[in-house]
Amino acid sequence: MGGLVIKQAYVLAKQDQNAQSLANRFHSIFFLATPHRGADVAQFLNSVVRASVLHSSKAYIRDIMPNSVAIQVTNDAFRHLYQNLQIWSFFEGAMTSVGISYVYMVEKDSAVLGLPGEHIQVLNADHRHVCKFDSPSDSNYLTLRNAFLSTINNIEQNLLASRRSGHRSQMKILSQYLSVPERPEGDLANAVDKKIEGSCQWITNSLGFLDWQECFDSSLKLFWLSGKPATGKSVIAGHVIRHLEQCNCDCSYYFFKRGDTEKSRTSELLRSLAYQMAFANLKVRQELLSMQSEGESFDKDDEGMIWRTIFLKRIFRTELHRPHYWVIDALDECWSSGGLLQMLSKVEKKFPLRVFVTSRSSDSIERLFVQEKIPVCTEQITTENSLGDIRLFLEANTHFLPVDSEVACRELIDQILAKSNGCFLWTALVLKELETTHSDEQIREVLKSVPTEMDELYSHILDGIAKVPRNKKPARAILRWTVCAARPLTTEELKEALRLDINETFPRLDRTIGSVCGNLVYVDSQSRVQVVHQTVRAFLIREDLGSEFAINRGTEHSRLAEICLSYLLSDEMKSLRRYRKGSVAQRPTKRSLFAEYAAQYFSEHIARSSSSIDAPLVLLDKFFNTNVLTWIELIARGENLYFLYQTAKNLKAYLRRRAKYRSPLGKEVQAVEAWSDDLIRITAAFGKCLLSSPTSIHFLIPPVCPPGSILYKRFKNYPRNVEVVGVSEQDWDDRLSCITFPEDQALSVACRDSRFAVGLSSGTIMLYDDATCQESGTLVHGQPVRFLEFSNTHTFLASGGRKIVKLWDAVTRTLIWTANIDVAPLALSFTKDDSVLAMATTSNHIAQWNVSDGAALDVCPFWDPEDEHAGYKRPPWQAQFSTELNILAIGYRQRPITLWDLEDKSFLGQLSQSAKSLPLEPRIAAFVFNPNPEINLIAVSYQDGELIVFDPWSRQQQASVNAGAQILAASPDGKTLASENGCGTIQLYDFETLKLLYSITAEDCLIRALVFASNSLRFFDIGGSHCNIWEPPVLVRRTGPEDDYSEPCSEDAPSAAQLVSVKFWDDSLTVTAIADGHYDDFVFCGRENGSVVVFDTKTGKAVQELYCNAKNIAVSFLEWNPQEGVLASTDVSSYFTVRKIAREISGLWQASKPLIDGVVDEAIRQILLSPNGRRLLVSTALSENLYSIEEKPIRHLKRTNSTSQQMSKKWISHPSDRANLLQFDGLVARIFGWDSLEELSAASGISLDINDVGSPLTALLPSFQGQSVCARFSAPGRRRGLSQLRLWTVSTIHCKADTAASAANFEQLAAEIKAIVGVYKTFLLFLDHSGWVCSVGIEGVGTEKSYTRHFFIPYRWHSGGDLIFRCTSKGSVVLARRDELAVFHRGLDFEEKVCLP
Repeated sequence: MGGLVIKQAYVLAKQDQNAQSLANRFHSIFFLATPHRGADVAQFLNSVVRASVLHSSKAYIRDIMPNSVAIQVTNDAFRHLYQNLQIWSFFEGAMTSVGISYVYMVEKDSAVLGLPGEHIQVLNADHRHVCKFDSPSDSNYLTLRNAFLSTINNIEQNLLASRRSGHRSQMKILSQYLSVPERPEGDLANAVDKKIEGSCQWITNSLGFLDWQECFDSSLKLFWLSGKPATGKSVIAGHVIRHLEQCNCDCSYYFFKRGDTEKSRTSELLRSLAYQMAFANLKVRQELLSMQSEGESFDKDDEGMIWRTIFLKRIFRTELHRPHYWVIDALDECWSSGGLLQMLSKVEKKFPLRVFVTSRSSDSIERLFVQEKIPVCTEQITTENSLGDIRLFLEANTHFLPVDSEVACRELIDQILAKSNGCFLWTALVLKELETTHSDEQIREVLKSVPTEMDELYSHILDGIAKVPRNKKPARAILRWTVCAARPLTTEELKEALRLDINETFPRLDRTIGSVCGNLVYVDSQSRVQVVHQTVRAFLIREDLGSEFAINRGTEHSRLAEICLSYLLSDEMKSLRRYRKGSVAQRPTKRSLFAEYAAQYFSEHIARSSSSIDAPLVLLDKFFNTNVLTWIELIARGENLYFLYQTAKNLKAYLRRRAKYRSPLGKEVQAVEAWSDDLIRITAAFGKCLLSSPTSIHFLIPPVCPPGSILYKRFKNYPRNVEVVGVSEQDWDDRLSCITFPEDQALSVACRDSRFAVGLSSGTIMLYDDATCQESGTLVHGQPVRFLEFSNTHTFLASGGRKIVKLWDAVTRTLIWTANIDVAPLALSFTKDDSVLAMATTSNHIAQWNVSDGAALDVCPFWDPEDEHAGYKRPPWQAQFSTELNILAIGYRQRPITLWDLEDKSFLGQLSQSAKSLPLEPRIAAFVFNPNPEINLIAVSYQDGELIVFDPWSRQQQASVNAGAQILAASPDGKTLASENGCGTIQLYDFETLKLLYSITAEDCLIRALVFASNSLRFFDIGGSHCNIWEPPVLVRRTGPEDDYSEPCSEDAPSAAQLVSVKFWDDSLTVTAIADGHYDDFVFCGRENGSVVVFDTKTGKAVQELYCNAKNIAVSFLEWNPQEGVLASTDVSSYFTVRKIAREISGLWQASKPLIDGVVDEAIRQILLSPNGRRLLVSTALSENLYSIEEKPIRHLKRTNSTSQQMSKKWISHPSDRANLLQFDGLVARIFGWDSLEELSAASGISLDINDVGSPLTALLPSFQGQSVCARFSAPGRRRGLSQLRLWTVSTIHCKADTAASAANFEQLAAEIKAIVGVYKTFLLFLDHSGWVCSVGIEGVGTEKSYTRHFFIPYRWHSGGDLIFRCTSKGSVVLARRDELAVFHRGLDFEEKVCLP
């Protein structure tokens, strides 16, 4: 019976939606003599029970009688639901005694289901003993055990395969998200390959290391191993990594390389460690995948942002049950080691992280440990430590030595050890020398002649190379490329580079390179060519090196730049993109293995080249005139646009430095300057487009660039490009977007990581995505929001008004707590660890709350020292917190700025404008701390116009300038200071020097506040009812190691600040409506000022105003009937009118007096003209109003809506019956007559046969030929997954229909749609979230597996509020852009199929 019960339970679980997840977890069911078709003995058993005095007949016994109804129902249901199960059926092989006879309790044909794939086996036992066994050797036990093992193995294999596949796919996602191709296993292999068995054991056996590894002291998180150069630190790091892995520890590692541009950056280290931690730990992986799925972006070069967003906010907040180890080699080769140690000092003790660091012995690093108060266990590599490992190394390589006895071998090893001074590299190079000897005398000569100091040894090797004339030229070239390359080249890349450089081919370079270069370079396990040690590089680039192999960095980088540019100018890089249709994968071009390096790193060499050499500049100008688009395409195909961005920064650095020595007026210089600006703009504006369609750079991007851009000028005449008209801007607009808040005022703004918030006078807080500027949610503070502050490491947002402070979770948009206040706030700030929220007030106090529960903490007083002994304390009027310095700065009227130590709660000092102590200071306008902890400065502006930068500790002035600044803001990286002068001019300064970098005349004197984005590349201003987002290219400044420049990289080079005047839109002329149904080269548009205007689509310009409904009352809807020449319009006051529109022979337009006009009682939701132009439908939330246009008197029919029809409804003329209207109101369709507005369908409507989609109906469109109706359901601000796109065949929607099933559900496509553009021929046009105008067929189709991309629209044109699109009958796409129309011609000619996931 038990088997039947289990089978029925499984059937019920599969049929119950709440239990399906449980049923789906079943893998196998084992049936032991189960009577699936009943048992004959059941009838006998029932008779016995019935005859019993104490028992009556049992229903469950009747259910197992042969062919009972219960068994048949269960079997039939199970047969349709078992497909994902493994079925094992065992039948009894012996009869069971029943009284005086023997029977099979369950016959074989009943014990077997007879299903496909069923496993059937016999058990040599009767029914009573099929699950009873005498011993583990019982044959029946073994049969069942083997069946269980087979199932378990199958489960494990499937589970492991599934987990491996899932792990791979997840890590692939994170690889792209973090821009980390893989774990640095190649660097580890290079280190481990050099290790000799038994060496390095001294470090892992030391007591300090064991204490650190076993975490006996929870505060001792960092182990620092230091040593002299070339003492094997990297090999020891590799040994430690392998040791931790063998101990089954989770370990992530990184090897810094000073000669590698990428591997000397802290940002690269952090991203790699995050990737490796995700690889090893499921919880960390889930956190980072959550970041990726939520669209949380970060600047991949900004180590501060990476540390905050990935580590502090995500990884370090996960709960790890065992320690995770980081091994970081060559900390001294990291160009920002101080910043890295500062980050490590902030790791909370409770997070189980252990860090092992190697570096050269360094007083500066030791000071950093003390300065950052990092408990560290130190170990130094002594000569004794090294000699033991060197001996092992020599003993392992004695077979290369020309000696014939063990005694002689030991003596030779002792001699080498005695001269080695514990230096591994010296030993390895001497061993290479000894391999070429053949006699005892030669051995003695080598040992005698080889210097013991490394520099002398390198000179000795170079002299040896010079003695072989045929090797001098290739050796010089190999050393040039190995020392100066931005990253190590592979042997295949170097072969091609040498061919281009010295016109020589080396077929076996991997085997000959060591002998040619005196073993100063080698080929690692990944076939990369590297110097044997960084000391070789340092030696060769010494300025006092008197060798023909010395590396003059400026000259050699110039040469490498010329080689790279020569390749980029070659025929291989010529553009073949003259086609306009096809896939991005079409026509691949086979290129040299050197192509990737040349494309990605040519600018690194230009940035480091000599200013006195003109060849790179000339080649660069030629390149930008020829193959630049193919280069951009190649970079985009590599899926990493960082190289475009970095190229622009490198070119700007090169031009700034060159301007110090050479005139910047040449045409080549001007062209390169223009291209460096355009590359930054292209990356920012078109990055997503390039990545999804690299070929778009040839014919889609140039047309949408401003006419003044160099990209547009050079490539505007590409054959039959997309043409864009109507846009007035001539140059790049530094204002990326403008967000408006109608009938509201923006009072405060804050930004942190991937989001920014704007506080409004209405008490609403608007949340936006930092990258896309799209609204992500709203919060209700309840009173004007004057202060906003994001937390440092969590997702908190604090909002403050005059009476209330609230704490929110900015991600979940939930209120955490509220605190009432009775004094006016001046500033809000979180402590470093986000445990406390502090507020400076006008009552000279700091109020504090516990972030976790909102509990009020002790109030801390502060005061002006002049008032300390007075009975009255003057009120402050400004305050600023510095979280990093733990200082509060307070401004009192006509007094110096007072600095207050928040840790000691004590007075620090004052900042005075004048060196002399004056009774009255000029009034302070604004002040701001530099947020970079490595730059301890504060900027102060005064009402007399002076802007001063102070050191808050010494209180000395560092720089000053007359700026007239009224508002100040500092970029998170500490490099830039932004100011606004009260008249709409925004100026950007270098924070430390106050050198003016950029000036924007915005013609808007209502700016209230400025704030930078977290990546420091964008800033926001608020004022009036606007929030502007700015992204000027001057904010892109080169970051990275500057010790490799051929000349000083001069930020002081004379360069005038860039002055920009930005056009602001005339809000009264904003286009608010466009009429549908145009068949000529014109469109009708309504404006904010109430006028209706004709625009010419050939030029995109307004040509004539037709009429004005009411002055300054915005037009809300337009409806055009081209056959009858009738135009209907409405405005936001619910006024409507219908007029005849005609065009005269002269080309002018005439609008008649209103045929009808009027006002309805509620806000108008939609208007619709009948096909014959004789009826007007005016739809509101509560009623439908039908007006006759030509009849006198005018007929007005009104139909009141039910509650269910008030929220989500749309009207169209019935596509197949011109006499009727079709209404969709959510889940139901209805048909009405145009003549009387009588409902012709059933009272309950026509069910659309869809579940509640959770979003309102936002668009209803008939297909061009009228065969289909397309409906879109979406809600502003909601996640994409709640959007739907459905298609119905018109023939199924008729008056007698009860239900109309949708013909297609574009479920996956719906999530991609940002806005509907319109219908063109048989296609629905839409704008996706990446800015592409796309199409999908809607005539007689099923579910589409793909859609078509045509062209894209720059983000700044479709950011902000509601989008208004139309498509003309000629296929031109019209977009309302504030007071202009952008018209795209021939855009639909380009077609690219995109498969849906």
